[in-house]
Amino acid sequence: MKPRPLLVLSLEGLTPAALGCYGSSWNRTPAIDAIADTGCVWDRWLATDDQPSKMFLQMVESLDQTTHWKDKWQANGSIDLITDVEDIADQFEKLPFDRMVSLHDREQQREQAAAEDIVETQLGQLVAAAIERDAEQDDWSILWLHSDFLTKRWDAPRYMTLMDESDEDSLAPSDEVELLENANEVTERVERLPPYFEDITPPRFQLPAEAHPDLVMSWMRTYGCQIRMLDVLIEILLTSLKADDPHVLIVGTSGFQLGQHGWMGHRLGPLRSADIRLPLIVSDLGPLHLPQLSGGDTFPNLLDQIASHSSPEGSGSLMWSPEQWCQSDEGTSVITKSDRTAHAVTTPDWFYVQDHDQSEHLYLKPDDIDDFNDVARLRPDVVEQLIDTK
Repeated sequence: MKPRPLLVLSLEGLTPAALGCYGSSWNRTPAIDAIADTGCVWDRWLATDDQPSKMFLQMVESLDQTTHWKDKWQANGSIDLITDVEDIADQFEKLPFDRMVSLHDREQQREQAAAEDIVETQLGQLVAAAIERDAEQDDWSILWLHSDFLTKRWDAPRYMTLMDESDEDSLAPSDEVELLENANEVTERVERLPPYFEDITPPRFQLPAEAHPDLVMSWMRTYGCQIRMLDVLIEILLTSLKADDPHVLIVGTSGFQLGQHGWMGHRLGPLRSADIRLPLIVSDLGPLHLPQLSGGDTFPNLLDQIASHSSPEGSGSLMWSPEQWCQSDEGTSVITKSDRTAHAVTTPDWFYVQDHDQSEHLYLKPDDIDDFNDVARLRPDVVEQLIDTK
């Protein structure tokens, strides 16, 4: 029996807040959720570097000086990378891939407006290149797609935006005749924002003090539209591959702020959990949600374990079990490197960050997902303990 191949989708700017399997209440991702339903979902998988290109390099590094996850995979086919990220393509010779298709040079050819069809989008072209690669005679063991469209180009067709009935009604032309109002009866009204924005350039701004009450939600829907396109393209890709029943791995290499702490965009403001808490989903290895804390530096070991599980000898066993779900992660800590902060460390119970202005912040984990309640002044003992964590 031939081992199952592995399809990897890694994305810069992918936040778990927009994925149904992570509890999103404002967006739907049925294809990704179906993968998670039979797979393993990491609830507390954190970036060890907030720069996505550096995070990607850590994820593909060798386990140690003598072994490498690619050794197991190469025995069953080539390891191919398809990417639209220039920084990653430029370092191909240092990466453990046999072949690469780079699409970053197509940026100048793309329309400067949202696409009318998903095939025309940046991610759509990446998926099309993957389907073309799969149609070739040479077998692949890992087909890895890496994209930065969530941080560079929001070109998903806007008809994919998820809206409620009131929002849809607001976009439709009205047949009602507005009567002239008496000037004395005119009251001040809040200007109505569109339910989503047409901009293809992702937002990068700090929310004003008197921000429109619907501003964040309109941008969230626009971001959610991109994720819904991703969901559809994943389903198209899986039904188009001739490769037999591949494992599927979906992972973020950086997060995205959707209004948390007053910021909207990618890598803006002080480092917070929205930047470093990332989704990690692997099909067919569950169903299981892992609550334990782990960092991006464990990713090479994950690839190695999937290779062992995919072999005929290991196909009858699970890498993660209910017994492991009960295991304690006490003593675990994840250091996140960033040029936006002096020090950041996460433990099973706390997230501590020291900003460049030397201000210290402490948040209770995992309860305070988005760092709403800073308890640094209440727990100086914990701050003193974590400030020197290496």
